[in-house]
Amino acid sequence: MNFRFQTVLSAAALSGVACASAMAQSASSTQLALASLDSITYQSGGATPTTPAATASTASATDPRPGAPKTTLFEICGAPLELQLDVGVWLPRLRGNVTYGGAGSVNLDLSNALALNSMETSFIGNLSATWKNWTIRATGTSFSTSGAMAAPTSGFFGSTLFLTGEMLVNSFSYWTWGIETESWLWRPFSKQAFPWLEPVDNESLPVDMRFFAVVGGRGFGISQSLTDTPTNTTSTFNGTFGTIYGGGGLEIRFDTHEAICFIRRVDVYGGIEAGPVWPGSGGLFMQIDAGATAWFTDNVGLYFDYVNLRQNVNTNSYNLQSYIGGFSFGLSVKF
Repeated sequence: MNFRFQTVLSAAALSGVACASAMAQSASSTQLALASLDSITYQSGGATPTTPAATASTASATDPRPGAPKTTLFEICGAPLELQLDVGVWLPRLRGNVTYGGAGSVNLDLSNALALNSMETSFIGNLSATWKNWTIRATGTSFSTSGAMAAPTSGFFGSTLFLTGEMLVNSFSYWTWGIETESWLWRPFSKQAFPWLEPVDNESLPVDMRFFAVVGGRGFGISQSLTDTPTNTTSTFNGTFGTIYGGGGLEIRFDTHEAICFIRRVDVYGGIEAGPVWPGSGGLFMQIDAGATAWFTDNVGLYFDYVNLRQNVNTNSYNLQSYIGGFSFGLSVKF
């Protein structure tokens, strides 16, 4: 009996030692797993071991606010390059006055003397690329109009002589394209108030106000003709001009998703730029643009604005003081 009892005790002791050894190995494995999990969690910056790309993808898919991170097609030096295309319809009218022919030529009102005052449907478009606080924009449009009326006075247009009451047939066409560089200078409601400060990831602002500066250059062409019907004589001016201009403006972005579920953001903006015109002396180019864009998604919106292009040119024989202005509306797409 004693021998059996001792055998049982020995077996129990051996079993206890084996169990303790197994428990020690299990505890050691558990500690190693927890340490590895803590390392992964610390590196990923969150409570679960996910990669930064997966985190950004999840945030952009679930966060409906306009400030949510999103992927772009291009990146430069680790910062996204955002492209935006604006295409629309412009409904401008021509206003101003013109003289052509040098000394002795009469000053003609484009609306009241030449009937060049009808609203015309024109195309207008912009393609811009934004990287960090910088935007480069290519812009262009064209415009043409025509009219006929009895001459309110006698005079010359170019080499064409006309008398009061004679029927004049007139036309005017204009094209322009240019390149602009824009940078925002101050965002008073953002933690990144100035461009040289570090950007704030995923910053979401109910209202984001941005003051910006613009420098640009463009060319524009003018073609104007007048025909005196009784004599069937026509004089035409064709000229191409250039300008370098600068200015600035203000943009305010409103996060409207909570108030209007189908509009994520509304951008209200306005700006003015001006510069000298060559060739000629005393010429001036000025553009005014003010409007708003409603973004229905992060990438698609509709805009409505007012565009005014003023061109004063003064050559030896042709002097034009004019502006072409009207409302425009169209589609904005980011990609």
